[in-house]
Parts: sequence; C-alpha cells; structure tokens
Amino acid sequence: MTDLKMTITLQDAELEDEELQEYTQNLLPQLRKFDGVEEAKLAPRNQRVEVPGLTPKDFGAFLLATVTVISTLKALIEIIDWVEKRWLRPKENELSNRKLSIKVTNPDGYELTITAENSEKLYAFRDQIIKQLGEG
Repeated sequence: MTDLKMTITLQDAELEDEELQEYTQNLLPQLRKFDGVEEAKLAPRNQRVEVPGLTPKDFGAFLLATVTVISTLKALIEIIDWVEKRWLRPKENELSNRKLSIKVTNPDGYELTITAENSEKLYAFRDQIIKQLGEG
C-alpha cells in the first residue's frame, strides 16, 4: 500500500513549551510501534508546516510539538484514533483546551488538513481521508 505522510501538531495553551515538547517526544516510540509505520520523527525546524490556525514555533532544531509519520493508510487511521484518545480526550468526559492539527499528504502531493478541538471533527476528517485516499 502507498505510504502517506502525516504531520501532527499538538496544541495546549495551558502547557509550557517545554512540557508540550516533552509530551511530543514521548509519543515517538509509541507511534513507531504501529504496524505499517515506516518512520516517525520530530519535525525539523526547516520543514514547512502549514496547518490552518497554527503558527509553528521553533524549539531548538525542531518545530514545537510537531511530529511527522510515514505510514500506510491503515496505520494512519489507527494513529488518528489513538492520538484522539490520548490528546483530545485525556480524561473521559472532561473538557480540555487541547487541539490537534493534522496534515496528510499522499505521494502525488494531494493534501488534507484539519485543526480539531473535538472528537467529532477529528472523526469526520478520518472518514474524509478514508473516502479520498482509501483504495476501492
């Protein structure tokens, strides 16, 4: 199956930059465990990330709270569900100020982007990815 590139950026106005970056770095080993993930790494500072509602900040040699993942469509969908549970809904039924920005690019350069502050919006994006990039 064709590899897709996904850029994930976490946002939380209540966290200091260092805390947010530490959380992001802790995600990497977990993301690499998904079957179908070819690569998961921090986004380098020189990588251009354009996601609506987001102005990425440099954090040393990396963009703050941003990771890139190269994976299959199946793994990408599993990652979206996994991150939603751990970032947008860290505690069941508790409101949070967290946002999740995602950009998905296929090998032909076609892009889909979203900034989601709730599960419903993220799941609609996931369904759009399946419809537009899925096989069949």
